[in-house]
Amino acid sequence: MERKNYYALDVAKFISAFLVICIHTAPLATISLDANFILVQIIARLAVPLFFIISGFLFFTKINTNREWNDAENRYQLKHYLYRIFKIYIIWTILYLPFSYLLIRGQNDFGMALAQYIKDFFFNGSYYHLWFLPALLFGMCIVYFLRSHFSMRMTIGISMVLYLIGMAGNIYPEVLESIPGISTVYDAYTSIFSTTRNGFFFAPIFLSLGAYYAQHRREVSHNSKMTLLGFVVSFAGLCIECFYLRKAGFMHDLASMYLFLIPAVSFLFAFLLQLEWRDRPIYKMLRILSLLIYVSHIMFVVVLFALLPNAGNLLIYVLSCILSLVFSICVYGFSKKWRIFKHLY
Repeated sequence: MERKNYYALDVAKFISAFLVICIHTAPLATISLDANFILVQIIARLAVPLFFIISGFLFFTKINTNREWNDAENRYQLKHYLYRIFKIYIIWTILYLPFSYLLIRGQNDFGMALAQYIKDFFFNGSYYHLWFLPALLFGMCIVYFLRSHFSMRMTIGISMVLYLIGMAGNIYPEVLESIPGISTVYDAYTSIFSTTRNGFFFAPIFLSLGAYYAQHRREVSHNSKMTLLGFVVSFAGLCIECFYLRKAGFMHDLASMYLFLIPAVSFLFAFLLQLEWRDRPIYKMLRILSLLIYVSHIMFVVVLFALLPNAGNLLIYVLSCILSLVFSICVYGFSKKWRIFKHLY
């Protein structure tokens, strides 16, 4: 498959970056709670899993499955990838230090807050939206390890079991707290890791699906209508699931590990993979901008909410999108002249 067939993924990542901003600004909260629920808790929740499955696909297309998994070439690809993501994580952790300091300073026990920050750096992300990067690092290591020891089917199966366990902790924590024995284990886990939305429970299933499509990309059905239909049906199931969770009292701000999210994102990715567009320079730019928008937007969200406390959420969302986009375009432009800016992405 030629690289031109991947351009739809670049556009999808770019759109997904703005959906992530929805999660952190709740654009329609002051207009319609139902509309905001659909946008933030359903539509926007497709974004991060799509980032994971695309990341898994693009990485595993570079892995030569005709060689041993411990072959020098394959190990180099893994090390190079992990180094790049870790470097980006460290750089943006440093850039967010002023924001992190303000959060720590506002706590009653500075020492305890600092210890929590250090723990979050390793397990939950140095700033709350940066959790994606360590999750990507850890999740990719898990999937690579599984694929080096098990079949693709077993890898997906194990990843699915991890996701279901994580889903129980993410969606039904009250239920787990009510079960003797399990509640003790769950409390011990959350005292360290805080959430199951991480690289161990959340990321592997989507990364492994990306690995599957990378290995079988030539066999993916060319019937885009069927994959689009699969997405529509799965998305309808996702909507029903989310509305049920809200009605049953299980929906909360951090709820994101839905069952129907897996087939919905999988069918959406398969549909995008079938789209073949002409080669245009803007696609590479959108690929880079999507990452820059994701990592930078919280800076603008935090500042705008502080400076415009009475502004509506929709205005904050629009301004955050504009500012993060302009910032990202500037970084991309500067990187053409000064290589140091390339380290930001």
